[in-house]
Amino acid sequence: MLNRYLSAVILSGLITSPALLFAQTPTPSSLDDTLQLNEVVVRGYATNRRLLETPASVGLLTRRDLNQRFGTPTIVPSLNTLPGVRADERSPGSYRLAIRGSAIRSPFGVRNVKTYWNELPLTDAGGNTPLNALDVRALGRIEVIKGPSGSLYGAGTGGTVLFSGLGVPAGKTNIELSALGGSYGLYGNGVAVQTGKNNSAISLSYNHLQSDGYREQSAVVRDNISLIGSFSVSPKRTISVLGLYSDLHYQTPGGLTEAQFRANPRASRPATATLPSSAAQQAGIYQKVGYLGFSHEYRWNDRIQNTTVIYGSTTDFANPFITNYEKRTDQGIGGRTITQIRFPNGPLPTTFTVGAELLRNFTVDRNFGNRGGTPDTTQTDEELTARQSTVFAQAETVLPARFRLTAGLSRNDVRYGFTRFPVRSAGALPATTLTRNFSPVWLPRVALLRTFGNNLSAFASISTGYSAPSSQEVRPSAGGFNTTLDPELGTNYEVGLRGSAFNSRFRFDVTLYQFYLRQTIVRRSNAAGAEFFVNAGRTDQRGLEAQLSYDFISPYKASSFSLLRIWHSMTLTNYRFRDYQQGTTDLSNNRVPGVAPTTLVTGLDAETRLGVYAHVTFQFLDPFPLTDANTVTSDPTRLLQATVGFRRPLGQHWTLDIYASGDNLLNQTYSLGYDLNAVGNRFYNAAPTRNGVGGVRLSVKW
Repeated sequence: MLNRYLSAVILSGLITSPALLFAQTPTPSSLDDTLQLNEVVVRGYATNRRLLETPASVGLLTRRDLNQRFGTPTIVPSLNTLPGVRADERSPGSYRLAIRGSAIRSPFGVRNVKTYWNELPLTDAGGNTPLNALDVRALGRIEVIKGPSGSLYGAGTGGTVLFSGLGVPAGKTNIELSALGGSYGLYGNGVAVQTGKNNSAISLSYNHLQSDGYREQSAVVRDNISLIGSFSVSPKRTISVLGLYSDLHYQTPGGLTEAQFRANPRASRPATATLPSSAAQQAGIYQKVGYLGFSHEYRWNDRIQNTTVIYGSTTDFANPFITNYEKRTDQGIGGRTITQIRFPNGPLPTTFTVGAELLRNFTVDRNFGNRGGTPDTTQTDEELTARQSTVFAQAETVLPARFRLTAGLSRNDVRYGFTRFPVRSAGALPATTLTRNFSPVWLPRVALLRTFGNNLSAFASISTGYSAPSSQEVRPSAGGFNTTLDPELGTNYEVGLRGSAFNSRFRFDVTLYQFYLRQTIVRRSNAAGAEFFVNAGRTDQRGLEAQLSYDFISPYKASSFSLLRIWHSMTLTNYRFRDYQQGTTDLSNNRVPGVAPTTLVTGLDAETRLGVYAHVTFQFLDPFPLTDANTVTSDPTRLLQATVGFRRPLGQHWTLDIYASGDNLLNQTYSLGYDLNAVGNRFYNAAPTRNGVGGVRLSVKW
């Protein structure tokens, strides 16, 4: 009964219920995924409204997109089907995410993007997100809010990602066992248990993945455990819990020059006259992440409700690198509270949202010499404290003539404290203590939307973004503390049109934006390959994003197909530096590196009522510059992927799903994730040539 109640409330749009979404309302099934556009509900900007009524550019991935369209259990290919979103995997397990070009700051990892599991912050106070600590097999839904969304989600100019877990069947228990195997020693297995009985919804999953890797020095082993529970302790009160644990080790083969990449793309970074090779130094990442969060929702009545969350996290990180061996521990704590007050019956029905978010991280970081994968003499001994606070308010008003106005404002404050302790070889020197308190910034957002009937809407918005340097940017990889690096500030202008036609079988979503970014943060490397960051004047970022789909078969009519859909996403960009001087060289008007001028993704999804299904995806990227000077460009990317499978109930309780998937079927030699402005021109990280994977899922429900 609990899940049915939650689903009815959320889909009705009467309340905003972040904590209730912890109860894991079922993710879209095969039928649900073909719902009309005006029935699709999104959570962005705390509205829980139909996508048609949401005045923002939002990309949505369902469980089919995440776990069925591609065979290999990685989040990367699914994210790359969304216009304006680009995910890289420079080595297995090393994810990099760009929303509208934000990867210029990310040599590795995820920065300048805020992420949440419902209302629980996953991005820490230092602006870093351990995306590789999540397993895609434990995800049921992802929402990507593109562009700055600081009026509600705090500091960030790239965008916001909202995660949800697997769906829990109402009133039933479901157990799913899975196993897969593929090229280059790929192997994985998993078990997921969900139960939705006795006014509770609980989901527990464990997933294992390992691979020898396509390149030398590129093996990976990952184990993930997730626990999600929601408990209705009274008609007005819901308590939820999220627990995550990830144990990840992956080797880092390192970047190659173009000559090395052409000669042998499977090689790891070789030794030079002054530096050893990646293999000799056993370069890699050892990362253990633990996360525990609690959510409490209280509904005073049908007009007022509050959701408050708290969390704690810990990270144990080690990185043997070419030049050093880094050991780091992070402890994070934080919380978020959000209250909604609705006035639905006035002359102008309005919903007010007010809240605050406070995050704090404490990091102990030590650098050692690296002697063949073993830490040697201590080089640096440092501590870093990061604090980030946000206070926000938003009003959403229904106006006459089918208009809807949204106005929001937030105050953002980011502070760092840094201490460097002397190492033994330096003698009894005093510790060095520095602080960096960035001036608090107010971030407004205004959006106006109008609906035209039940199948068409248009919106326009003006939003501001602010992104302080992350903890990995104020502290260069060689150690120290950068007191001169300033935050990014930006203003985004955006218009969009979305709708459907032909009984909702044809759907479209088109967005045009212009983003003016000041004090843009970019990466630099010294001769040894250690990275640091500088401000690079400003950038003008213009883009067009479009997503189209057409269903040949109506799901509500008798046919041998339950789904036959062709879809296409397109991203056109023109990102340019302005007022950018590098030494004596003027780089103004150069293209921003790492952003393809044209990205096209086309797919075909087919499912039959007999249980046979197929998904085909083709991706094309134009060449793009790899340096600020635009002197080196990437190769064009042409990537064909396909999955075929058979899913069939076995009696009343069992379901069997068998599939086979092929990746890079055109057998292209390409780089999935270039190193931008790479020292020594080592730009290339080769992705696997043609490869395959097969797997099976067996579930029982009672």
